[in-house]
Amino acid sequence: MKRGMNVNKKPTSERVYRDLTADERTRLEVARAETEAKKDRLVAEGKLRKKAWAATRREVQRTVAALKAERERAGLSLADVESRSGLKRSALSRLENDPDANPTLLTLQRYAAPLKMTLATTLEPSR
Repeated sequence: MKRGMNVNKKPTSERVYRDLTADERTRLEVARAETEAKKDRLVAEGKLRKKAWAATRREVQRTVAALKAERERAGLSLADVESRSGLKRSALSRLENDPDANPTLLTLQRYAAPLKMTLATTLEPSR
């Protein structure tokens, strides 16, 4: 062990600052200007995508609610669907109860199959 070393002291990290070179400053300014010029278009595109995602999420929630209602109408428990679909009971429960659930189409189809249902998708024009 080196003399004067404190073995109990944890290493610290310090941020190193340096001045940008003229070339780096120019590239940074160009990148900022390009980003600012695209900002309005990017924000508008983001709002459209967010709106589309919200509509998709509502449709998924309606589909899951319909599957749950059909499961209950058929008198099937989550354990019954688990044994017939291969989906874990905990995953089915989360799917039915978590408003942020984001199932794949395959998961929805696997849930629908034991209920003697088929998952159908449609395309509609954006509003």
